Amino acid sequence: MPKSTKNQIVSTLAELLQTKRLDDITVTELVERCNISRQAFYYHFSDLYGVVDYGIQQFLEELELPSPDRWRAALEKTLTLLRENRALVLNVYRAYERSYVEHDLRQWIMPLVEARTRMAARKYSVTEDQTGFMAELLTDGLASIVLSWVERGMPSSVIERLDDFDILIEGCLDYTLERLAQKNRQ
Repeated sequence: MPKSTKNQIVSTLAELLQTKRLDDITVTELVERCNISRQAFYYHFSDLYGVVDYGIQQFLEELELPSPDRWRAALEKTLTLLRENRALVLNVYRAYERSYVEHDLRQWIMPLVEARTRMAARKYSVTEDQTGFMAELLTDGLASIVLSWVERGMPSSVIERLDDFDILIEGCLDYTLERLAQKNRQ
């Protein structure tokens, strides 16, 4: 089967998700809209969640990971894209367990925050483990902000939260890395 069939399935599901929750969509409905057989669907995917997973992976691969000093712009761009596709995002989100969504979100955020943390850590004598710990804490905080935003229906105020997070990361990161460096010298 050509890859275009796989992409057609993903784009048709995305269209359906503009008006329906994932739980309310059936494979039968999807294959009829795609004008393909069930066999063709199951050749590419095991279920509708597999289609969503593939679509998410495609979306994340299309996003360019920025340099550490541009992580904020990448995050803002991504959140804007999510908000522009609000109905689709909410219809998928409401069909998944929060822990599953959180895992995918953390996987995407972690490299951005980790790169930013490593850039700041270069100025201090801290261990790799300490740097990783800081990146993990900041990733958890940022993921929590984004998930809370989605749970509230994605109001536009997330940018204000990102501004506050920027202030927090700038102050806390340097302060904490300095304190960890002091601890290491003792």
